[in-house]
Amino acid sequence: MKILIIGSGFLGTAIFEKLESQGHELLIFSRTRSERIQSRQVLGDIFEFEEFSKVLDWKPQVVIHTAWITTPGLYRNDISNFEYATFTTNLAKALLHSDIEHLVILGSCAEYGVRVGPNESILTTHSPLTLYAQQKVVAFNSTRELLLNSNVRLTWARVFHPYGRNQDPRRLIPSLINSLTKGEPTVLADTSSIYDWITSRDIASAISWILNNDLPTEIDVGSSLGFTNLEITSMLEKLLKVKRHPASQRLDEFGLNETLVANENSPLFSSGWSPNDSLSAGLEWVLNQ
Repeated sequence: MKILIIGSGFLGTAIFEKLESQGHELLIFSRTRSERIQSRQVLGDIFEFEEFSKVLDWKPQVVIHTAWITTPGLYRNDISNFEYATFTTNLAKALLHSDIEHLVILGSCAEYGVRVGPNESILTTHSPLTLYAQQKVVAFNSTRELLLNSNVRLTWARVFHPYGRNQDPRRLIPSLINSLTKGEPTVLADTSSIYDWITSRDIASAISWILNNDLPTEIDVGSSLGFTNLEITSMLEKLLKVKRHPASQRLDEFGLNETLVANENSPLFSSGWSPNDSLSAGLEWVLNQ
């Protein structure tokens, strides 16, 4: 298939590499060139929509939209979330007048808000608490409405807690690895909540599966298993054969006491897909990069 991928972040790149290994004809549109991607790339800004729309002349069969602000400490309430939501809506409008068969957009489990049990697409109510999550929901609703009676298949893939190689070093798992390796204090702002962590290569596998299987519009992409940040830290200690700096204990906070985990009966799992990485195997993969 001819597939256009929007965004070359660590998830976009992982999806690209997975689909490239399967022999698809790929084109990536991004602000910056990725050295890890050997196939054709087009540099540009999605917020310059007229310029972006020229890439649609390549006539892809599938468009995978991964671009959104994810800068740690900034993304949750940055006003650029409005621009990303607007771009997503404009993209759907543009595809109405094209021959594109399938639009895949990466959503977020943040759309569910603070939960105390497993989440399941379609059944779980959206309760976004941040501007990031709110604008994801806005983008989903507008895109779904626009494409409802069109020939374009829409998949909104809500990704839970992703991690993997080449992730922003300020994210939790890379920062924990850095602190533990250097013997520095670790900072855990939440030790009570249980989150569903999934590797970038499992996310890429799920996207590939979605392209080849008949699934509902809303899909949860997670592992269905939950872990606290303390459990992740302990697992990294064992893999690295180190102990946390004693001062780190004073920096731990109880947190939100929430559970944000994909339901094991959600459509992606019931269709036959399952992640390959356990948390331990995923962390070991990251450490061996």
